[in-house]
Amino acid sequence: MGAMQAIINMDLKINVVAIVASAENMPSSTASKPGDIYTTMSGKTVEVLNTDAEGRLVLCDALTYAERFNPKTVVDVATLTGACIIALGHHTSAVMSNDDQFAASIMSAGKQAFDTAWQLPMGEDYQEQLDSNFADLGNIGGRSAGAITAACFLSRFAESFTWAHLDIAGTAWTSGTKKGSTGRCVPLLVQHIVNQA
Repeated sequence: MGAMQAIINMDLKINVVAIVASAENMPSSTASKPGDIYTTMSGKTVEVLNTDAEGRLVLCDALTYAERFNPKTVVDVATLTGACIIALGHHTSAVMSNDDQFAASIMSAGKQAFDTAWQLPMGEDYQEQLDSNFADLGNIGGRSAGAITAACFLSRFAESFTWAHLDIAGTAWTSGTKKGSTGRCVPLLVQHIVNQA
């Protein structure tokens, strides 16, 4: 929302659509449980292997919804995985994409805006970790490469457009005496849009 407000304030001559996918994750008698199988907006089925990997279940439908706008490119942003913090700490956001040139343009915008991102791989070996015996895919790929397999999950719903995923779990906020949000990835996103415009 911060990036959209900046784009509006700058009066950039470019078409940008923002989709805010959110849900309140509250336990109840209808909460998801391990073994549940959901049918996503795309029609693909997902086996819930870990109920704490719920954000990607909301985000995958947002990616499917984005198709109706016939986008040139799509960037999703989420504080998706603790694994990203283990991989990159609190200084650099992760970028994963189905197009290496697009990932490079995202990283370049981040470098220009002093809001760094680093590309992680998404090869077929990682995709196989999402295999499910009961659904099209599982909602997690196991303990190994958790940030990567989360992006691999999302990539299954971004097959019709050029897409990048920014995992900002480590960069979105600070704790301790300076507890609060950082605004990270707003500079990167705005610079990326400026570069496109």
